[in-house]
Amino acid sequence: MSRSHPQQGSARRPESRRPDGRRPTRRAPERRPGRPAPTGAHGPPSRSTGGAGPPGRGGGEGVLFGLNAVEAALQARRRVLRALHLRAGAERSEALRERAYELGLPVQEHAPAELDLLAHGGHHQGVVLECGALPLLDDRSALALGAGLARAAQAGEPRGSAAAPPLLVALDQVEDPRNLGAVVRSAAAFGAAGLVVPRDHSAPLSAVASSASAGALERFPVHAVANLARFLEQAKQSGFWVVGATAEGGAPLAGYTHDRPLVLVLGNEGRGLRPLVARTCDQHLTIPLPGENAAGGAAAGGGRTGSLNVSAAAAVLLYHLMTYR
Repeated sequence: MSRSHPQQGSARRPESRRPDGRRPTRRAPERRPGRPAPTGAHGPPSRSTGGAGPPGRGGGEGVLFGLNAVEAALQARRRVLRALHLRAGAERSEALRERAYELGLPVQEHAPAELDLLAHGGHHQGVVLECGALPLLDDRSALALGAGLARAAQAGEPRGSAAAPPLLVALDQVEDPRNLGAVVRSAAAFGAAGLVVPRDHSAPLSAVASSASAGALERFPVHAVANLARFLEQAKQSGFWVVGATAEGGAPLAGYTHDRPLVLVLGNEGRGLRPLVARTCDQHLTIPLPGENAAGGAAAGGGRTGSLNVSAAAAVLLYHLMTYR
């Protein structure tokens, strides 16, 4: 059975402690029968099934789950926040409970099986946040970001500073939200300035994506563009050099350096870069794998896979590009 804690009194009472020395758990506001749910900054309670909306209208409508994703969402406050659901008796979520009280969110405790249902089977770690979709930034904001970063770099920012030279990551129809989340996690960790995705045929910014990003998705700027190839052309006009990642045939990553604003483009999990996007790139890069022969194929008896998946490749490329710049 889930339960809500009754509302605190308005008068401040002296702090008491339990026999074990710990502070007693604070109580969350209780909704009175027949009283409408809170609206305004945090919106009405969600009736969503938790599915993700189309990327062009944001994603992840309904719930988030997992300690990192929920903590980041409560701190960033980019989503509409509605209610926090916790496993009854769990102590490691106390900081999230306190943050929810600060934001005026209802807090409910549940049995593990109830949280499993709320999280639709996701790995929730005893924490589920009822919330709205994560908003996406649009074409104009992506171009403004790119142009601004390029101008900053060209104005002579000190080499090695966070703004010189900047790097954006673009995903060409990456469809698995786990891959999108993992790419965002790497991009945020290595200091990339933002992510650009097509408005259509791209993974949603769902609870799965946010969990895979360890919460980085809640803070990292993600821009949706109507036409990725057109955006790349406009980025080039703003001073960016556009590099596409390919499994074979590109310039070897080892020894590659750059001294200008960069857009790194990563392709779909199965098809790679679409032909027009590939032709729009100024250059292609390939990660040479140990055991490959001169033709780029796997050496006999190597026992190695022929390529990396998109999120693993993104981590390798971003480490190199953000280190050797």
